[in-house]
Parts: sequence; C-alpha cells; structure tokens
Amino acid sequence: MASTSLAVSGAGAAEHATRTVVHVRKSAFCTANISIDRASANVDSDAGFLAVLKSHSHDLGILKKDAPAGAVGQLAIKLVNGAETAVSANNVNALNNLPDGSSLDTYCGVDGNGSPLPAYFGKGTSTAFCTNFVPIFEDVSNATNAAGVLSALTSHASQVTQLSSELSTLPASIKAAATTTVDKAQTAIKTNSAAAIKGNGSGSAMDVALYCGQNE
Repeated sequence: MASTSLAVSGAGAAEHATRTVVHVRKSAFCTANISIDRASANVDSDAGFLAVLKSHSHDLGILKKDAPAGAVGQLAIKLVNGAETAVSANNVNALNNLPDGSSLDTYCGVDGNGSPLPAYFGKGTSTAFCTNFVPIFEDVSNATNAAGVLSALTSHASQVTQLSSELSTLPASIKAAATTTVDKAQTAIKTNSAAAIKGNGSGSAMDVALYCGQNE
C-alpha cells in the first residue's frame, strides 16, 4: 500500500510540475507576444512594423522557444521564421507573406493592440447580427483606401440595412458601439463618401468584431 500511495503521489507531483512548466512557458510566450503587439499598435506601415520587429528580436526568440504545442505553436514558429527572414534581409516585402497571427492574440487573451479581450468577446458569434456583420467588416478591413472602403460598404448596402434592424437585439455591452458603427456605415452609403469612416476596421467596428469573435 505504501508503494502504491507513493506511486500515485509521484504521478501527481509530476503532473503538477508539468502544468507549472506549461504555465510558465505560456506566460513568457504571451508576454513576448503582447510586447510586440503594444509596440506596433500605432504603426501604420510595413517599414514601421519591420522596425518594431528589429527592436524585439529577443521577444521573437521567446515566441519560438516557448511556443505551445499544437496549431498555435506551429503558427507562432512560422510567423517568427518569416519575421526573422524579413529582418535579416531588411525587406518589408517579406512581411506580406506572414500568415495571420490573430490566433496567438486570442490564445493570450488580448486583441491586436495587446489589450485584454473584453468579457463579451465571441459572445455573438452565432447571432444573425454577426452573420451579416462579419463579411462587411472583412471587406472593409481589406480595403486599401477610402474608395475601397466605400465600395465595400455600398456592395453590402442591404446587409447594412439589416444590421440596423437588428441593433435592438444586442446586449447593452456592445449596443452603443454597434449603433455607432452601423450609423457611420449608413452615412457613408447615403452620402457616397467614406469620410464618416475613420480607418478601415478600427474603433467601434473593432469592438463589434470582437463581439462577433473576430480578433484581428
């Protein structure tokens, strides 16, 4: 019995030690990821982002060393390898080949700016509102200029109208941001001008995107 108890105790200790190591590695991994997020939060060019990567080579190393098992870790290593290639070659064009790293932020519980995800993150994923909102958000986010933003909105004019009718179904935590977002989209369509849209996929629209489970 003593031998059996000791074996169980040893197994429990090993499991606890493993969990501790995983927790420590996740903490280091996420600290490095958040450091890069925050440093690049206000960067609006590839050259600026490349400069951030150059100054965070230590964080890139940690992301690779402490990458978790599974898809998130595999993505992190791919991202770091691509980032290191861009830095080594001093080539901003290499950044265009980097995969989307938003799942790293979600794993670490933050948005793309390194801020904690709100309590409502992903709560609306299966709602009719989000089903209509996400395609609009993605098209607007991918626009490279004001004309592209306007084109994306006008091509989704009927969905924008539908969003307006669904605002009353939203929880208080996101209703104000959603109302602002839809109002701006309707104004842009009505005036045939993207002047009402400050940026493409930021501000209140990003808050709504988070509610819809889009961490970009």
